[in-house]
Amino acid sequence: MAFSFSSEESGENDQSLSDHSVSSSGIYWTVGGFALVSLAGIILNQLIASKLGVTSLGRYNSFLAVIIVGGQMGSAGIHGSVLYHTPKFRSESRPTGQVLVGALTATTVTSLLSTALILGIGEVLLRAAGNDYYLRGLHAIALGLFLYPLNKVLLSHINGLRRIRSFSILFASRFMLLAFFAWGASRFFDGDQHLLWTITLTEVVMFLALLFAARQEFIKNPKWEALNENVRAHFRFGIRGLIGGMLLDLNTRVDILLLGVIAGSESVGIYSIGSLFAEGLYQLTMVPRYSYDPVVTHLIVEERHTELKDVVQEAKRKTYYLIIPIVAIANVCYPFVVGILFGEDLAMDSWKVFGILSIGLVLSAGYVPFTNLLQQAGKPTRQSALLGAITGINIVLNLALIPLFGMVGAALATAIAQVSLIFFLRGLARSVIGYRL
Repeated sequence: MAFSFSSEESGENDQSLSDHSVSSSGIYWTVGGFALVSLAGIILNQLIASKLGVTSLGRYNSFLAVIIVGGQMGSAGIHGSVLYHTPKFRSESRPTGQVLVGALTATTVTSLLSTALILGIGEVLLRAAGNDYYLRGLHAIALGLFLYPLNKVLLSHINGLRRIRSFSILFASRFMLLAFFAWGASRFFDGDQHLLWTITLTEVVMFLALLFAARQEFIKNPKWEALNENVRAHFRFGIRGLIGGMLLDLNTRVDILLLGVIAGSESVGIYSIGSLFAEGLYQLTMVPRYSYDPVVTHLIVEERHTELKDVVQEAKRKTYYLIIPIVAIANVCYPFVVGILFGEDLAMDSWKVFGILSIGLVLSAGYVPFTNLLQQAGKPTRQSALLGAITGINIVLNLALIPLFGMVGAALATAIAQVSLIFFLRGLARSVIGYRL
């Protein structure tokens, strides 16, 4: 059937299994969810900084980073396997519950190992350094560190079922809960001794909410007898895609890390302002990915390659039509808005960074929603190769251009690496889908 945008919600399993249209309401829900995430992030950081101080904010963000990075290790790429196998099983009219049960079983093992490793290393290093605060903080986030990968799996399964409304609400809920619990800790307790416990509390609430949202998957014939086979399949897929998942996170921080090492903290401070606003535009192009990921798998599994081509072409066209005027307006407004928030000098110095990064985004915008295409086609090794190539170019160009041009060089390197997504994705995907994107 032809690809079209439907006005109905595509996310709550009310579509037929053969209907792989992407609804406009689903896109609106994901955009709204990410808008709430951004707002909650601003409130969270401002709240902690104003109530507890910059030092407490730094500590909090450090432990939050441990949760996120540790969660990537703990999930071992299995959440990516879930995002592929859930729509695949749905297309094959097989019970999707067995995908979830197998993934949760496998992730329980990998998350236990990862959590034990992080806690063990942290315990040794922090005791040796005599840092009691960070040692207590590590203990405070331990349960959250274990639950975070399980929550990633549950959220990926809901996304794979194309329950976009539920996915958007639950995704945004994590950051809203973090802000709410941080407010409670600062309001009812002195100091920041209880602040880090709010991270674990958030993951506990998220785990319960996600289990409730996915409860039918445990009832509808999960086929427990197929558990061993499903666990092995998740491990195989996850290991092949693990590098890609870790590089995806690293690639967004390469420029700032290398700029700090080579050019110093002042350049990083200015660069970070332009990068912050460019990241917001990037997320705007990334949001549709959550609607398209399961659709790509459905169409490839069902060998409906002509429809897939139509999906990609229409999505590319719509994304470019959306992002080009937004980037143009953003560049015109940037010095005025940032001048009000950060001062005129910082606005003018960071404007060129924002401008260069936004040009790279404009050129590649249509391909960003399909960054995960190779993973969703069941090719996690190719997905890792794609992200490895982009990250490699990013690192090499940053090392070459930062000594020559400073933060402008970092922006140029990052923009070029972003544009390279087009060429690498088209090359790696051609043999998988049978045509050039």
